[in-house]
Amino acid sequence: MYWIVLTFLIAFFTSMALTVAVRAAAVRWGVVDKPDGGRKLHSGAVPLWGGVAVYLAMVAGLIAASFGAYGTGAEFANLARAVAVAAGFVCIFGCIDDAFNLSARAKLMLQVCSVLPIVMVGYYIESVVAFGYRIEFGYLGIPITVIWLLGCINALNLIDGMDGLAAVVGMSTAAMMGVIAASTGLDHVAIIALVLAGALAGFFVHNRPPARIFLGDSGSMVIGLAVGVLGMQGALKTSATLSITAPVVVMTLPMFDIVLAVVRRKLTGRRLDVGDREHIHHRLLDRGLSQWQVLCILGALCLTTGAAATAATIFRKDALAWITSLTLIVVMIRMKFFGYHEFDLLRRAALGRLAALVRAFGRLRGTEAQHGIVSGDYPLLAAWEALIGEVRPKGVRRVDLRLASGPIEGRRYWRDSLENGDECHWSVSVSVQNRDGRACELRADGLEKPRSEREIELLTGLLRTFGNRVFELVEDTDVLPLMDEIRIIPSKPKMPQRKAA
Repeated sequence: MYWIVLTFLIAFFTSMALTVAVRAAAVRWGVVDKPDGGRKLHSGAVPLWGGVAVYLAMVAGLIAASFGAYGTGAEFANLARAVAVAAGFVCIFGCIDDAFNLSARAKLMLQVCSVLPIVMVGYYIESVVAFGYRIEFGYLGIPITVIWLLGCINALNLIDGMDGLAAVVGMSTAAMMGVIAASTGLDHVAIIALVLAGALAGFFVHNRPPARIFLGDSGSMVIGLAVGVLGMQGALKTSATLSITAPVVVMTLPMFDIVLAVVRRKLTGRRLDVGDREHIHHRLLDRGLSQWQVLCILGALCLTTGAAATAATIFRKDALAWITSLTLIVVMIRMKFFGYHEFDLLRRAALGRLAALVRAFGRLRGTEAQHGIVSGDYPLLAAWEALIGEVRPKGVRRVDLRLASGPIEGRRYWRDSLENGDECHWSVSVSVQNRDGRACELRADGLEKPRSEREIELLTGLLRTFGNRVFELVEDTDVLPLMDEIRIIPSKPKMPQRKAA
């Protein structure tokens, strides 16, 4: 026990001391992160390369641990050597990326190369166990292991968007994985997790808000790789059989964040490698919470999922961990803390797909060619979603509906998520009035110019069709619920630029 505490303290104080030296080197070489007024909101340039201090402190802790009772075995030596080599490679190209900003494709290729030493020495999963059922992978476990490690690397890389966040998430995750490994008798994994937690704790002294140094890619990817390996090795049933519950549940928060980032960027037409300010910490900050409050909340969530995974491992109740993890996800979505926007995008996409299938089915039956919004089987909400699904492929990015139905007036507004600086360059307007004098006005705006006049005619006809149909679908009592139920997505305001004095 004495040597375990000493190992933690060695990693902690080594990290504290090295961070000061690395910070000075980063400033001298000009490797700093400058604010951009958008995603990067820190007040001034902050040095990068903090991952170098974390990596070297982790290596120092592993060397110290090798002299203790838990570090003398071959299992510890082999695993520590594999982690040190792979993490060292990640740290090197992470430093290069911090300095020269590598392309996303180059980073992915280097990430794949960095995890290959792990699988080449035999650390890959041949089978998994969940809820008592065993699934055999064989050699297919090699690419699955690579995907898992890449997911962990990029999950920690994406969540590193606020002072101290990646360090807190890494500390919490490593600590809980260490507890899980110790509870299953894998002491060599537990000691490596403890060393990683100590190195991150020492770095957090300098990285806490307001941060004096950032991890950079050289640090976030090192943490992700180490956590991924610890998750695999700390939940083994046999030498190559993984209990999938523990690592997946412990990584609930960062993995949920990366999945939603992919969904959000895919459904809004953005490239996957283009950053945004819509991660979980950004959403919490936008609600008025301070950075320290966000750190406490996300750290508590990581500890909660880790405690659930630990309890499930000890009591052999996988359902307990999964229920806890899913409950946290549902609560975040329902309270609109995080995931609500992405869930709404998925719902819209599903409705659009359903509308397309209905139209295709109608054409197969030989019925009159018509848009789904003409069908009398559609209620107004579904007709509106079908309209959006129709006009979106035509380059439309905004649709504005103004409706006067008797004494009640209402407005529906849809705007696709746009990048800063994107402006709509054309518009099509249609005004429809029925015999009772009730009016419906529709306007569609788009980014790129339509390819032909025929497309403009088709779009105009589509809007007019919806306008004629809307009076048949709407009763006066239905107008207000219609306007209340659809979520409005506002455009992102441009940041004002100061003029040079």
